Amino acid sequence: MNDQAVQPITWTSPSVQKTQQFGQHLASLCDGGEVIALVGSLGAGKTQLVRGLAEGLGVDPLSVSSPTFVLMCEYSGGRLPVVHIDAYRMQGLSDLESIGWSAQLFEGAVTAVEWADHIEDELPADHLRIEIDHADEDRRGFTMTLCGDWRDRYAKLNRIIADLRDTRPCPSCGSSVDDAVPTFPFCSSRCKMADLNKWFSGDYSISRPLTAEDDELDV
Repeated sequence: MNDQAVQPITWTSPSVQKTQQFGQHLASLCDGGEVIALVGSLGAGKTQLVRGLAEGLGVDPLSVSSPTFVLMCEYSGGRLPVVHIDAYRMQGLSDLESIGWSAQLFEGAVTAVEWADHIEDELPADHLRIEIDHADEDRRGFTMTLCGDWRDRYAKLNRIIADLRDTRPCPSCGSSVDDAVPTFPFCSSRCKMADLNKWFSGDYSISRPLTAEDDELDV
């Protein structure tokens, strides 16, 4: 598949926790030498994804922070070291060379580059590009483009995304609902309001009177 174009993989993360979980699973596709190019506006979740990636590689996620001012951080102690680069203030190759940007930098490590669109022309041919967009306050839209030898991992990455999706029947109509839907677990606002109306109308009721023990369980 390496020489063939593949369609980008899209996914919507419903929460910060799910974004970090994705990073943890993404680590399973890394053997050292990978470059992950992250593109997204401020607060999109780039650093959260790197925290998950680091955790998946056995690195303490609490040690990961955006290297905005130092430009590059290296985290070790896990299965593979993580090189974390912030390219927001970089102008080109000279800035990259100042932090040791070269093929040797990538060898044996997983390199995650935030604001990778600022150094687009300097990225190696083999990289995974992940664009993150704000869907709303909590949800983030992911578009993943597999370049070069990352295309060989297309099926595995698709499987990771499929496993991350939480799909269940809508409580009102029974149709299948993905956790990326804003009204999850309901399939629509209409079904959500219909369910609420059943509580107001008395169609739903608690099966027995509440007791003091029930209050204690809520602590």
